[in-house]
Amino acid sequence: MTRNIQDIAPLLADHFVDIEGDATTFEENNKLVADNAQRLGLYHKYLGLLHDSWFIKTNITADKFSITLNDFTTHVFSDVIVDKKKIKIDHDKLVFPIQVDFETTNLTFNTVDEDGNIQRIEPTTIDEYLYEQIISIDNEKIEIGLVVWKNGIKKKPGQHILILMTVKNIILTELQDNAWTEIFGNAYDNYYKYFKAQLDTGRYLSDQSICYELYDEYEGQLNG
Repeated sequence: MTRNIQDIAPLLADHFVDIEGDATTFEENNKLVADNAQRLGLYHKYLGLLHDSWFIKTNITADKFSITLNDFTTHVFSDVIVDKKKIKIDHDKLVFPIQVDFETTNLTFNTVDEDGNIQRIEPTTIDEYLYEQIISIDNEKIEIGLVVWKNGIKKKPGQHILILMTVKNIILTELQDNAWTEIFGNAYDNYYKYFKAQLDTGRYLSDQSICYELYDEYEGQLNG
């Protein structure tokens, strides 16, 4: 029997199918996530914020799917620091890892056609994390859908991949602080602390123009 993404993970469907999102489904899912925030652990903090984070490393074993991402939000803010402070550093060196270990009982990689039909494929190289949906959650298991991007190779175009998994637990490890110190030393710790404090309030900072505003805001406090 063919499964359809609009039945399995409707909040991810618009990456594959030409449809508009349903506000009621979105609100119901938000409530599900909020009610189970503790069960999701630190991963809950990053829901919706890992968009555009590129994969540094992935590893699949019989009972674990481990991914290491370059935290896009910290990467964007670091880019602003580099620009404002006239630091000479290669853009690609601005890497701030987050590791997520999904303790899996089931894991599949899939393609989705324009009608939303899900087709299982062999695990493949993936390049960019796009979005996630917590499909269901209880004390025993968490069902998750991830949409990721696979870059094109030569004449073959890139494509969206749907990863579906059932997991027992999710362990997220924040490695950005060490990376920041390795790249910048302690010279801009005050900017970084302000950035993190604002991030912890729930402020959206995954946009470069907003990070420039944040920088100017902090500078204004220093000079005020």
